[in-house]
Amino acid sequence: MSAIYLLFSILFLFVSLTGATLVVDRYVRSPTIAKAIAILGFCSVLFFVEHFVGLGNLRWVFPIATLFGAWMIYNRWKRFSEREYWLSECVFAIAFFYGFAWRLMFPSITPSSEQLTDLFFIANYLSGATLPPLDLWNPPHSFDYYYAFQHYAAALMGRIMGTDPGTTYSFGVALLGALPIALSWWIVSKFTPSRALQTLLVLTFALGGSGLSLLQHIAYKNPAAAVEVTNKASEKRYNSKQEHYARENIIGNVRYIGGTRDTKFTKDKTLREGIGTFIFPESSAVDEKSQKKMMLPAENFGYQYFIGDYHPSLGGFFLLILALALIISVERQEHTRLAQGALSFLVPVMMITNTWVFPLLVFLIGFWILYRLIDKRPLDWWALIGGGVIGTFLIYPFLIGFTQNSLPTPIKLVESDARTPFSRFMVTHWPVFLFCSLAFFLPKHKRLGIAFSASWLFMLFLSEFIYIDDPTADFYRRTNTTMKWWGWIHSGVFVSLGTLLIASSRAWIKWVAIVAMLSINVVLLDLTRYWWYSGKWYRGDLNGHSWITRDHVNREMFEYLKEAPFGVVLENAYDNAYVNTSAYSIFNGKPVLLGWRSHLMTWHGSVPRAWVLGEEIQSFYKGELVDPLLWLKAHEVRYIVFNQKDKNKYFDAIDAQINEDFEWFEFNHSRSRHVGIWVRIND
Repeated sequence: MSAIYLLFSILFLFVSLTGATLVVDRYVRSPTIAKAIAILGFCSVLFFVEHFVGLGNLRWVFPIATLFGAWMIYNRWKRFSEREYWLSECVFAIAFFYGFAWRLMFPSITPSSEQLTDLFFIANYLSGATLPPLDLWNPPHSFDYYYAFQHYAAALMGRIMGTDPGTTYSFGVALLGALPIALSWWIVSKFTPSRALQTLLVLTFALGGSGLSLLQHIAYKNPAAAVEVTNKASEKRYNSKQEHYARENIIGNVRYIGGTRDTKFTKDKTLREGIGTFIFPESSAVDEKSQKKMMLPAENFGYQYFIGDYHPSLGGFFLLILALALIISVERQEHTRLAQGALSFLVPVMMITNTWVFPLLVFLIGFWILYRLIDKRPLDWWALIGGGVIGTFLIYPFLIGFTQNSLPTPIKLVESDARTPFSRFMVTHWPVFLFCSLAFFLPKHKRLGIAFSASWLFMLFLSEFIYIDDPTADFYRRTNTTMKWWGWIHSGVFVSLGTLLIASSRAWIKWVAIVAMLSINVVLLDLTRYWWYSGKWYRGDLNGHSWITRDHVNREMFEYLKEAPFGVVLENAYDNAYVNTSAYSIFNGKPVLLGWRSHLMTWHGSVPRAWVLGEEIQSFYKGELVDPLLWLKAHEVRYIVFNQKDKNKYFDAIDAQINEDFEWFEFNHSRSRHVGIWVRIND
């Protein structure tokens, strides 16, 4: 039954999106761009409206949207049945199911990476309350300090479809990831009719390869295959060595510099002597204080599927490729006024989607405008100004709280000890330099290619001289800047310049670009190896919490909290971040008294109360807190989770302190230890 429900949900979603696409397609005449603009416009308008009145449960919208989509298909059948339209819809569907397949096979939303953080962002918006919503990691404060527009959009979809937080997360990854892939195909299809070249370009963007893809295979040894079985009960086989090798290559593909293969104190034994040490010589970029190598990652689009995050990076890539599609649309003299208005509209939207790359989008559009002025080609200034003004107007209610509560992040110059080692810089970015160099030899679209090259090189070199000073320090101080900027730049280079190069009439330019892209796409071998050999223990469980609810006790606790009245949940503060804290509450749409303290510090700066509260929670779970009933009442705690990680020896002391106002619900049938929930009975 769940598979049938899932199939119909996807079908109804596609019909609804098609209806919205056909509405905008009247003015754009490009289904791929029309779909992107329709979704972005719909979410932006409702984001504005809900800052004044929360619309609550929107499940009633789904059948209406589906019927409207079906009516639009019938009413505009002639357009819907055109080859251009069908082809674009097929590409979008393939892109959607690519992302959805990753979520089906690896659906767990765990404390690793930023998965639980992203789920928390989505859960904040699922209630449909007037914005800003309640901060589910720090009640009773409001969630108005983070750029989470894409999470609002996912929650909006979840509210319409009636999905739980975890399933909403998975649909969000698939849908938001499909849009830039489909847009990249639209861009390249405008320059070359070759399906092979179109596919190559899209894969170069979508798989997440980089300059390191091929070089890692040359420099590191391939482990011998040895099939191992670790879960005989489920009969799910996997090869741990092959999985580990693939994982290391995928991670090293974007996180090599300062990563596990590039540390100061250890040497990877799989590095080949001679050729390996020649490609990756010893690095000298060591932080003076910590004496550790600078961590300089470059997360690109395809890497997001592997780590399973629904982080703002994904939205940043979508807006980047949409901007490039709009620029190409103007250059090809297709719906220029609307395209230029939409282009400037993206600038304020990027500010609330991924603020880190907001200045890079400004540079990209600025260089394109400069190119048009130098080339004496017309610009629709009214459209450019109007789009920016409308976008700013729609995000203004959000900016009121966002600008006051977000952490100050000044720009600083990169110190000498923090610069990227030349060898590491070149092996990571050689495709950028190659593509930018080849653009100068293009017989056609040369000036556009040079304009793109100038913008990408400017941004890349800028990243070596400045960085955004966030709370991370020492060898991590440039991490967030390079992680957000480098991958964004790489993706822009691959789609913009890669398209122009493989469509070139000069064979040598085309073939150099093709060979470069093939070397970048070596990452496909690692992705395939990882997919084939890794254990898919929770495949198909889109709720995302099967990693914890496969245990029947936890499952019953989840079901109880899901149906229980709204209220603050207390969970033990095991550590500052990347722990299970808030798993019981966030998956079930409830606020937790305190989430991950280090993340609150990253977003807010100094948060002394959070650290004090964390210590009080730890004291409570040891039965050592003075007057816990008064403390619980002051924080309006309604549910207290006591799970397998909490120490059983403290249970009796805690229960004796709070049983006057809290009733204990035991969920562990064996009674070998206490596992359950205290529920407030006296308000």
